[in-house]
Amino acid sequence: MNEMNFEIMDGKVRSYAQEQTEIFEDSFRAQFEHIRPVLRPYVYHKKIKMVAITETKECFVTVEDGKNNLVVNNVNIYSTPGIIVWIKPEKNGERVAIFETSGSDEGTLKVFLDNNLVYSENGFIHDIIFFGDKFYLIKENRVENFEKAEGSSNAVYLDGEYLFGKEVEAGMGIGGDRYGDSVILTAGNNISTTIYEGKIGDHATWKLFKKYGSQVKVLGYENNTLYALKMEGNGVITSGEREFSLSEPVQDAVKLKDGFLVVHMRDAKSVPVLYNNDGRKIKEFPFDGFKGLIAMDSNDEKADIVVGSFGTTFETYSYKDGNLKLEDKNTVSEVKVTESWIEVNEKRVHYFILHAKRDAKNTLVYGYGGFNISIIPSYYNLFAYLLNECVNVVVCNLPGGGEYGEEWHRSGMRENKKNVYESFQGIIRKLSGEGHKIICYGVSNGGLLSSYTLAKIPEYLNGAVIGNPVTDLLRFHKLLAGQYWVSEYGDPDNEEDEHFLREYSSYEQLKAGKYPPSLIYSRISDDRVHPAHALKFYEKIKSFGNEAYLMIGEGGHLGSGMEDVVDETTYIACFIKYAFSKKD
Repeated sequence: MNEMNFEIMDGKVRSYAQEQTEIFEDSFRAQFEHIRPVLRPYVYHKKIKMVAITETKECFVTVEDGKNNLVVNNVNIYSTPGIIVWIKPEKNGERVAIFETSGSDEGTLKVFLDNNLVYSENGFIHDIIFFGDKFYLIKENRVENFEKAEGSSNAVYLDGEYLFGKEVEAGMGIGGDRYGDSVILTAGNNISTTIYEGKIGDHATWKLFKKYGSQVKVLGYENNTLYALKMEGNGVITSGEREFSLSEPVQDAVKLKDGFLVVHMRDAKSVPVLYNNDGRKIKEFPFDGFKGLIAMDSNDEKADIVVGSFGTTFETYSYKDGNLKLEDKNTVSEVKVTESWIEVNEKRVHYFILHAKRDAKNTLVYGYGGFNISIIPSYYNLFAYLLNECVNVVVCNLPGGGEYGEEWHRSGMRENKKNVYESFQGIIRKLSGEGHKIICYGVSNGGLLSSYTLAKIPEYLNGAVIGNPVTDLLRFHKLLAGQYWVSEYGDPDNEEDEHFLREYSSYEQLKAGKYPPSLIYSRISDDRVHPAHALKFYEKIKSFGNEAYLMIGEGGHLGSGMEDVVDETTYIACFIKYAFSKKD
């Protein structure tokens, strides 16, 4: 095997990545030139990514004509070829902040006043809290190789001065907001949250408010009463000391004057429900077909909800006074969708089947299974293209996600990771028994899933697509943002955790043998999941004499410019068609 240290990403490693990428691209150049113009329109359909509203402002982040756009009160005030990662308007003021990147976690904060840019700052900036004519910034000091002794790298700053953060444990993210004369800060990971409260403009008063053994989203704070959504069971709404448990899994919620608007999930399909302040269900707003929540926000009077589906990039709804009204939508195509289940380890595992336009047995199986992230109906550029090219797509709702509540999440983390793998493999085995030819696909934590699946059941696969993957579970915590995943995966420096992490690490489980073709891809500026994960796995499977391809593109973990997205998606489509065309 190669002696290069891929974690350093020096000139030698970068040259190797470029050389191997050129080999892949040269191999598929002819197919690429044919597929790209057909696929490109699927990428360029208008999308809505985010919504944020105050008493005076209604803000959307849209993607249109190859650009991310900030739209405030129906006026497009800013466009960029980059990626807008988050948006935050001032609650009782005129300023609006966005964080823009080229695909990396590092980027540029931009603050607008009266539709004019008035401030910008570069860095790993995760949140902003406005007060007076100032603002706090929540920033991260991230390095390529992380050591635990450094503690948490998140902190709150004012005018560049460090104010708050030493109280926060390693691996915790920080967020916050202003509520009247108070500031509420949350420090948390995927299984716990600590909340601090104090006076705005006086950080000496910021003290511990409450600790929770779950993820928590703050919905409001008024008259010393905290309103929050706790990710316990199916979800718990709290109003100070009062709380009510939800009977169905929750995806998100917002507070309104007449109660709480909650988006539930029923077998991974989104359903908004209105509750009064005492937790009594008032009204349900069922959608037609298979819909998944993209974003929602509210002020006291109204709420905006954005949803999507497998054939629709967005539908926007406005809620007010007990009514939900469709405002706009963008349908790309009509997609035939059915549902199915399989029982694995005494758990029913749900999946969607997206049927190709013509009967076919070539099937891409997609999964994620982690971090309490729910895989719901939404528009995927690649899937929309493949469905028109005689390739079915199966979208799996695996343990580790949030589709069935916190117990479902915890049944797929740490030592329970086997439930994720075995569920995904069970679906693949079932489909194979029904005559399907299968390529497995996953990105990020899903890249761990698809790489592990390739390592363990290659005989059921025609190929594997492994995107921006985590593959080395013994080293992840020392690279870039890896410190934040210890609560989900386990701690490699703990002897007991190291034992099950070695067993679930796709890099460790990859042994000498015959594997179907694989495409492993990452991006050179990925500062969340280090490209070393992809490079190491690729180099190892190649060393065993297998057909594998490497694609290291531009941009970061969050993506890249639109034309780069078209290129990357086209090459993935090229590989999928090739792998299905190979004879058994």
